[in-house]
Amino acid sequence: MVNSLIASWRTYPMWMQWVGSIAVMFELISCGLSVGWASPYIANFLSGDSPFPATEDEVSWISSSFQLGRIAGAILGAIGVQYFGSRRVLIGNGVALLISWILTIVAYSVPWLYVTRFICGAANEAMNICYPLYLGDISGPGIRGAIIVLAINGSAMGVIVAYSLGPYVSMKVFAYVGLVPNIIFFVLIPFLPDSPYYLASKKKFKEAEKSILTYNRKAEVDKELKSVNVFVDEAESVKFLDRLRELNLPSNRAAIINLVIFTVFVQFSGTAILTAYLETISTRGMLTIIPASTMPLLTTGLAVLSGWITTLFVDKWQRKVMWIISNGGVSLCNTAIGVHFYLLNIGVDPNSLQWLILLSLGLVGMLANVGITTVPHILLGELFGAKIRTLAVCICSSFGGIFGFAVISGYQYLIEIIDEAYIYWILAIVTLISAIYSVIMMPQTKGKSLTEIQTDLMNK
Repeated sequence: MVNSLIASWRTYPMWMQWVGSIAVMFELISCGLSVGWASPYIANFLSGDSPFPATEDEVSWISSSFQLGRIAGAILGAIGVQYFGSRRVLIGNGVALLISWILTIVAYSVPWLYVTRFICGAANEAMNICYPLYLGDISGPGIRGAIIVLAINGSAMGVIVAYSLGPYVSMKVFAYVGLVPNIIFFVLIPFLPDSPYYLASKKKFKEAEKSILTYNRKAEVDKELKSVNVFVDEAESVKFLDRLRELNLPSNRAAIINLVIFTVFVQFSGTAILTAYLETISTRGMLTIIPASTMPLLTTGLAVLSGWITTLFVDKWQRKVMWIISNGGVSLCNTAIGVHFYLLNIGVDPNSLQWLILLSLGLVGMLANVGITTVPHILLGELFGAKIRTLAVCICSSFGGIFGFAVISGYQYLIEIIDEAYIYWILAIVTLISAIYSVIMMPQTKGKSLTEIQTDLMNK
């Protein structure tokens, strides 16, 4: 039976597209491990149960270094994709993550963690630039959303492994675990050619034809290659200033402003705060019905489940619908978390509030994975023409890094200035505004080829 399933899978014409998605998924598992690292080990440093001492300011900078790295990663990732192709940037990210895990293994003081977290942030953001472009280029319109969401699930899977292992193993052992998905990625990536779009842009038309047939064995090669050439021809010999002028065209300017706004909305949804400080937030919220160290595991487990379910319907629902459901749900959860902290502050018995914080924190990851953490990455791979796509993605990712840094570093200071309840109510208002904004401003890209999407945007 197993042999028949394998034979059936191999006759499926687009199975290599799924292999590409799985390879990216393993690299995102490593990224997820680097993100999830923060919750258990930041808590350890704050409690004094760490391999070496760190002040509260140093702990804040350990968290913030990751966000600073994102800014550098956005620039390096965009340059890398432009000149070396998205697949090769994927490989570079794998090397960077390997280095970060090795440095974590040998770390003996806080400055080492500044470096490792900066590298992790850079690798994560460069990954966020290259993998939507790579998967968007190799996947067919009918399964593009599922291909990208399947890969995105790797990030949540990495986070849940981090939450499962973090409370029970040392940082050194955790880093060894982080090496495993990197190794699997490097086993798979040699079987995957560069995308036909990149190869055509480098005038390697024979290799582009082979790439098209590798990723879709029943493709009409001449027709596909013609479509690819139409997409990339306009980017030939375009200088940087010309790209800036192209970016300023009304359709492109509207698309980049829109995606920047959606990227900023992601940072102010509160999901980054909960990922970095979930165990600490559970402790401050006086959650006792389950251990605080278990809460991140529960939340991320629901996120993984949500991610796999989203894979099934992402190419059936409009991106806008997914975004509205996700932001509306997270807004309600943020409101409820704020209510929980407000009631604690006025003296309500925490035992009677256990269900509220448990339910609210548990649902955030699940609801965020429906749209907040997926839709922007799908749009990154769809909205921009060949002339400006790397520049546009760099701009969006840079804004994501800047505002991510502001949110993560600002959170620790805000809870010392204002009641924690108000922080979550502010986040609730932002996510509600985000849902309303998308009703008018989010473009429809489901089921369209990259060329068709560009035609639609130009005609608006």
